[in-house]
Amino acid sequence: MKLVLLLLLGQASPAIEPGTWSTAAPLIQQHCAACHREGGSAPFTLLTHADVKRRRSFIATVLKQKLMPPWLPSNKGVALHGDGSMPPEDRASLIAWLDAGASLGSEEDPAPISPMTSAPFPADSIKVTMTEPFTIPAETIETEHRYHEDTWTFVMPVGNETPLRIRGIGWEPTAPETVHTITLLFDGEGRGRERDKYDPRPGYEMSGDLNRDISGTNGGVGIGMNRMLLPEGFHWSLPADADLVADVRYRPIGREMPLQDSFHLFPTEEEDSREIIAVLTAINRLNVPAGETQHIAEDRFTLPAAMDVVAILPRARNECRSMQLMAILPDGETRVLMDIPGWDGHFRRPFLLEEVLHLPEGTTLHSRFVIDNSTENPRNPFDPPEDFRIGKRTGAAAFTLLGAGTDEEGSAALVELSQWTMDRRGSRTRKP
Repeated sequence: MKLVLLLLLGQASPAIEPGTWSTAAPLIQQHCAACHREGGSAPFTLLTHADVKRRRSFIATVLKQKLMPPWLPSNKGVALHGDGSMPPEDRASLIAWLDAGASLGSEEDPAPISPMTSAPFPADSIKVTMTEPFTIPAETIETEHRYHEDTWTFVMPVGNETPLRIRGIGWEPTAPETVHTITLLFDGEGRGRERDKYDPRPGYEMSGDLNRDISGTNGGVGIGMNRMLLPEGFHWSLPADADLVADVRYRPIGREMPLQDSFHLFPTEEEDSREIIAVLTAINRLNVPAGETQHIAEDRFTLPAAMDVVAILPRARNECRSMQLMAILPDGETRVLMDIPGWDGHFRRPFLLEEVLHLPEGTTLHSRFVIDNSTENPRNPFDPPEDFRIGKRTGAAAFTLLGAGTDEEGSAALVELSQWTMDRRGSRTRKP
């Protein structure tokens, strides 16, 4: 019986043929070349056989550890637009080829991989550029704001005299290998300008949230994502004389890098579209002693009106190990909306859904976060770990749902309750 079982197990996992460059190149083009190219966000190119072979052991290791390609959500949640995950069969095939020596095969001088290029931004887009250049430091600098390391926010006047409807955003990076993610917020009240006055440097060293308005409500870009386009029927509202407030998360690379990025706003004249709003389920306060490996924090938020969701923005610092967002529907059914088993704050961004998700009134959003404040967490920013105490009205760990109510009254009810909840929970210590 034992022998039969062993034979069956062997049949279930047949050996993978290593293949050659001709079989590996299409996988590298699909999963690696968008970043690993000249001018890309990765630190080296992977466009030729020689590029890959000289780093084959390193590439195999990060593939086995599922560190690359950088895609946070698992396949347990709803389908996501532009899914950047690597199918298991592609990963196994590429690892087998690398482990076997990365054979070139019979092709003597193959042409380099041609990375896929992005379409140009719309001709009528509004270009907004950082007003002053900023220098990204060579190394992480410990500053007064201990929990905002490698974060800088910039305020850019848009110059629009009238309110506009915006369908999408685009990004022109100047230091793509350093900047990992940017989240955006439209500010028509001058709040970002006031904050900027207190810091003589370009921008200021804080997150891009403004009071109860969450950075990322008006989109985000980052590694592998140079634009964000809303589905038909939805828009962001840009107030007159607005500022674009950009929360930039960067990772120093050992040398100073100049930064003066530009953004494109894509206007739309669609009359029947609905304004995007933000609904938050979050942990506002966290107190995790140094060394604790499995601190679980949970939140529940019940929708006072139906909501059509177009995108989900997860947020947390790197003391967070994993997170999950679930929807408990009025009939009792529980559905996983997003599951992130290995959180990495450098790759946070809004994730667009493949299809608009309708959540009926009375749906409860259940968010769950696992915090690991120990040396076992390789992304813990402090070594040795320190007691982790943080409070944030817009969430020390959070999921923001971007979408709209089925009508203006529904949207107003969703925003009112979400913001009231931020204030209530931010005013007292909670016990998750």
